[in-house]
This record gives sequence, structure tokens and C-alpha cells, in this order.
Amino acid sequence: MSGPAKDAKWEKIGNRLFVCLFVISVFVPIVYLAFNATSDDGDATVYTGGLFDRDGAAHLVDRLRTAADAQGICYGWAIDTDLPDFRSSYPDTGAVTTPAPAPTLSAPSELEQRLRELERQAVLDLEPDEDVGSNLGAGVDARRDPVRCPRWVVFTADYFYSSYEEEWTAVSTRIETNLPLTLDASDLHAAGITDDDLLGMRPYARLADAIGALPMIVAEKGAADPVPAPPTRIPSAGDTVSPPGIGRYIWMGIGGLLVALGLTWIIVAALRSRRSA
Repeated sequence: MSGPAKDAKWEKIGNRLFVCLFVISVFVPIVYLAFNATSDDGDATVYTGGLFDRDGAAHLVDRLRTAADAQGICYGWAIDTDLPDFRSSYPDTGAVTTPAPAPTLSAPSELEQRLRELERQAVLDLEPDEDVGSNLGAGVDARRDPVRCPRWVVFTADYFYSSYEEEWTAVSTRIETNLPLTLDASDLHAAGITDDDLLGMRPYARLADAIGALPMIVAEKGAADPVPAPPTRIPSAGDTVSPPGIGRYIWMGIGGLLVALGLTWIIVAALRSRRSA
């Protein structure tokens, strides 16, 4: 085989290899991402409840319940979201709530009836764009339940939503309480939470931080003892680091293909240059 014919053969092979590598490097990520998105959609549960998702609300309620049990003070939140078409549906999230007294075989007692009515009224009285919760449960306002919450501290926030910018543009915060002490937004600032944080990139997380800081603020004011820190979990001898997922290896493979693609392009360019010479 003559020199030019051999060069043409190698150039043809290089072009085909270049096309194959290009197709693989483009379509493999697309197929992987599409499959991954389909799998996630099949496993995920769409939830359009309150500001916090199902797990986040349950975790926040548990955190406040721990503080309430330790300090004898109810803690909660009331957020005026100002969001259009917002409706909190926390009672259906499965978040743990403080149960009413166990029913008896006889007619419900006056206390049982009172507790049920208070909890029902607390849910019915919610403003359409208001999100509330407490150690009694997500969707339950501690301020409206004097039987179970004779002492309470509630974080409140009033947001302003701009329909033009489609985001929150302003917020005012307060700490309401029936305790004989003064609490205000400056206590939140001292805890490292500002209005800018509540309007930033992670407003929901910072809202949870503000609500979770209430027991610490009350303790610093001397109105209650500090909440004991949860015990630190010591990893057992059998604990191992989880191996990386398959996605990492796919992206490593794509990186290798891109390197091979670059080398192929260099070889093809060299062959073309040699042929033209």
C-alpha cells in the first residue's frame, strides 16, 4: 500500500474514532442524567405542605419538644409568608404531635373535649399565608393552647413578597412570649441571625436556625436552664465510609473519553499535516 493510500486509511480510521468518542462523550451523560432523574421521580414523594418539608418540620418539632421537656416552656413559630396561593397543610405531614388524653369507654371528659377543641381551632384559625408550628406539632400554635402551654415563646416573621421580582424582598422579625422578660430581634442578631440571612440563599434553613435558637436565648436571659446537649454518638468499630456511587465512575469514564478524544484529534491533525506536506 502506497504512502498516500495508507495515510488516507489511517485518516479515515481516525475520523471514525473521533466521531465515536464524540458521540459517546455527549450521549452517555445525557442517558445517565435522564435515567437518574427518572429513578428519583419514581422514589420521591411530592410534598407541598408548609415552609419546611416533611422531614424538616418533624425534626424541628422534635428539637423544640426536647427543649420544652427540659425547660417547661413551649416553643414555636408563626411565619406570615405573604406567598400567593400558599396554604400550610402540616396536619397531613405525619409530623409527630403531642397526643390528646387516651379516650375512655365513657363519654369524653371536659378536659378531653377542651384539648380537642383547642387543637382543632388552632388549625382552623390559620391565615391562608401563615405557617405555624410548635413543640406540640407542626401546624399547632402554642399561643392558642393555654392548657398544654401555660408558658410559651414564639418566633414570628412577617415577609413581604414581590410579585414583580418573584421573591421575598423584606422581612420583620419578633419574639413573642408571655414570660416576664423582654425578647426582641436583637437577641436573634446576638445569636448570629439577621434579617439579611432570612432573605438570603437559604432562607428556610435560617428560619429553622432562628426557631431552634429560642431555647438558648431564653436560657441566656436566665429564665430557664440550658437544654442539655444530645449525647455524642461514637462510631462503632464496624462503621465504614460509604463507597462512592456509580455516578463518580461514570464521570471518570467520561473524563477518560475526553482525553482520548483530544489525543485522537491530535493524531488526525498530524496525519493531515503530513499528507498536505
